[in-house]
Amino acid sequence: MRLLTEKCTGCGYCVLVCPYNALTTNGWAKLIPANCTDCNLCVYACPVDCFVPELETPLKPYRPRVKEEYEVVVIGSGIGGLMVGAALAQAGRAVAVFEKLGFPGGRYTELTYKGAAVTTSAWTSLGPRSNIGRLLADLRIELDYVSLEDVGLTEQYAIHFADGRHYAGLFDLLTPQTRKAWLKAVIGGRKSQSSFLNQISAADYVAQFSTDPDLLAVVDAVVTTASGLSSSQMPASEYIQIALASREAGRQFAMPRGGVRSIIKALTRTLREAGGQLFVRSPVARILVKGNQAVGVRLADGREVRSEVVIHNGGPARFGQLVGAKNLPRDYVGRLTALRGVECAALFCATRQPLFTDAPITITPQCRWVAGIFSPTVLDPSLSRTGHYLYDAFFPTRSDDRVAELGLALADLRNLFPRFDDVVEWTVPMFFTGAWPGTESGQTFGQTGDHRLDPVTPIENCYLVGMDVKGSGVAGDLIPVGVRQLLAYLKVELKSQR
Repeated sequence: MRLLTEKCTGCGYCVLVCPYNALTTNGWAKLIPANCTDCNLCVYACPVDCFVPELETPLKPYRPRVKEEYEVVVIGSGIGGLMVGAALAQAGRAVAVFEKLGFPGGRYTELTYKGAAVTTSAWTSLGPRSNIGRLLADLRIELDYVSLEDVGLTEQYAIHFADGRHYAGLFDLLTPQTRKAWLKAVIGGRKSQSSFLNQISAADYVAQFSTDPDLLAVVDAVVTTASGLSSSQMPASEYIQIALASREAGRQFAMPRGGVRSIIKALTRTLREAGGQLFVRSPVARILVKGNQAVGVRLADGREVRSEVVIHNGGPARFGQLVGAKNLPRDYVGRLTALRGVECAALFCATRQPLFTDAPITITPQCRWVAGIFSPTVLDPSLSRTGHYLYDAFFPTRSDDRVAELGLALADLRNLFPRFDDVVEWTVPMFFTGAWPGTESGQTFGQTGDHRLDPVTPIENCYLVGMDVKGSGVAGDLIPVGVRQLLAYLKVELKSQR
């Protein structure tokens, strides 16, 4: 096996799937040739084609049985692609979902590593009251959620300042006067003119109500944790949406038992039970366009699949590549290339003793790098088969030096938890950069709510779903907003719309 280091984006998926410990990462994947058996699992786990089998052990062709024609072809099995595919299959459409990777879910699932469920990027939905939870319910998917209430907790996040101060929650930190000011900003903001809130940053907006430096630091850390942006980069409208969604979830803030991959498993099962098909290890090489109309796709193995509708769930850049710039209006191509993405990273850890237990999330204001830490085992200990405590420390990236950035994140963790090195069992750094960023459309000015991409593209019968499509919310929880818009456009009714 050859590893093309220059193409590595640092996601770490290859490390997670390798059964022989032949791969390590410090932000850049590294191959240990003595351990490699050329099983090729890394080939199907890498989203950017870093791995090339040696000529002596060529990649075995994978050609699943694919029909020549479907009513709907979905490119990409992220949560958006699976949601729309399942809904259309339930509506009686013949649906095929094609996925490049060896597993469905993309950035919104988990892979098993050393007995632990390790996220591929997403943390959790907000529970049954979230956009994700409500759409799943409309698809008649019932999940077993574990909520704060179920585990005897009251707060979604605790606050741990870099200087050692610790608070059980936001209201525990704030004085009565500052608490009132924050509530006025958030609840009053819901009634304000959206044009104003779209033009002022979250930082400047909250500062109009309170200049408490601790509150402003927490707001910044919450925004970064939710989006990878700073509070000066996110419009106030988006921050208010995030704060209101969090308040609405309340003590019902929850994750599915078994982790977020339970969502992907349920969607996959629903798709198939409704007659739809999912093909992994099946990348699409081209969207076929005839007379400005999508007529199907060409797979990487050369086969062509005809369809009446093509839905793309692979991001704007890839969409432009698959359709071809010559088939798109110049201004639309310009819009795709002008999108401002978010590059970010996380350090996933397993420890022998808990780092915190008072909330599933610890927000870490004023740290140099780490903005927030999610512990899935606070809600569901079964996510670690070995009994370890799991933590996902999130931080934005600010340079191309992943090794240095990882070192700064570790320094924050050692400062926050002085016994960190004594209790840590293993770590896996995961970077989302370059061709595999956290998102191609960050929730920044000009890229929020209805200013995000429309599900309807300039190509007739060709549509978009995913993180870059119209909607607002906490990271992946905005995806179902765009899915609902597309389903309404296609005249597919969900349960709640009847």
